[in-house]
Amino acid sequence: MPHAVATAEVITPRGRGAVATLVLTGDADLLDQAQLFRAANGLSVSSQSLQRITFGDWGSQPSEQVVLCRTADDKLEIHCHGGDAAVRRILADLRQAGYTTFDWENKTSLAASSFAEECAAAIANASTLRTAAIALDQQNSVLRAAYEQLQITDWNAATRAAATAQLDALLRWADIGRHLTRPWSVVLAGQPNVGKSSLINALVGFSRAVVHDRPGTTRDVVTAETALEGWPIQFADTAGIRAAAERIEAAGIELAQTKFAAADCRILVLDSAAPPNDETRALLDAWPDAIVVANKCDLPNAWNDALPTDALLTSVTASQGIDQLARAVVKRLIPALPPDGTAVPLSQRQIDLLQIARAALVEDNRNEYASATEAILAGSV
Repeated sequence: MPHAVATAEVITPRGRGAVATLVLTGDADLLDQAQLFRAANGLSVSSQSLQRITFGDWGSQPSEQVVLCRTADDKLEIHCHGGDAAVRRILADLRQAGYTTFDWENKTSLAASSFAEECAAAIANASTLRTAAIALDQQNSVLRAAYEQLQITDWNAATRAAATAQLDALLRWADIGRHLTRPWSVVLAGQPNVGKSSLINALVGFSRAVVHDRPGTTRDVVTAETALEGWPIQFADTAGIRAAAERIEAAGIELAQTKFAAADCRILVLDSAAPPNDETRALLDAWPDAIVVANKCDLPNAWNDALPTDALLTSVTASQGIDQLARAVVKRLIPALPPDGTAVPLSQRQIDLLQIARAALVEDNRNEYASATEAILAGSV
């Protein structure tokens, strides 16, 4: 029997991709009446054989090339270009033809709790195989089982100690959980023309930042995303920091300092071929936790013994030290790896509730603890 209500669901997540897939339920005659699909074989949609892949054009000029397949009498799939524009256009056409449309997030939110939504969203939005594998572990009951163990029926010192250990184990991986669906932020700072832009180009493998020998070339924050050892990372190239700067450049320097302070990992780049000055020394004193890079190491060292002992020596020109710098960034961001099957909180909501529960244990507040641990799985704060 055909579905009484014709629906169209996008089952691939938003974002870049080669192909997007929509699943339509209902009478195929609805598509024919709207004349939305013109098959290359000249047949109407309702006349296409089941399980036969059919190529054709979608919509009026300019048309969209799609592949259609009827998988049942009342169900078919449309495969189109993966960009958001193509999907939005097809959904708009289907709505006008009388279909009720959903994207994958709408469908998930109608069918599942916030916890299940968060698991599904983490898998869909993970940008590398490594982060997707961790997210998939959580959906396969690992995380739910860990959260269920937090429930306390007999409130005493022993059960509170066990819950504290469980919470600490979960919160240990909070930073990795936050970055399963968004990249770590790594910001490079230093004086003008120390080679920040060239280093980023070398790290990401293509020329994203403009390189020029004029001081103050970079006025805005230029970003580029890549993956190092399977972890998504966004590098940011900032304006060179110096005291003598025109008004526009000074604004760029202020923005650079703000981004540098907020970064997950900071890289302070020095020019080892130029003698140290007061501004460079001030940067080293202000950011003792930064990874220090002594760039242009292929040239004579002008720092002599003043160069920090932990500085990484790099040269983009001579292709030296780039791999070591990439490994140092990964080690700084991810000092330890969760073993396979480890519970990792998947969203800021979950992390916030875990922290509330941890504080409630310290304060011996049973009601607040129960409210927080129940909300993690129930999907409400």
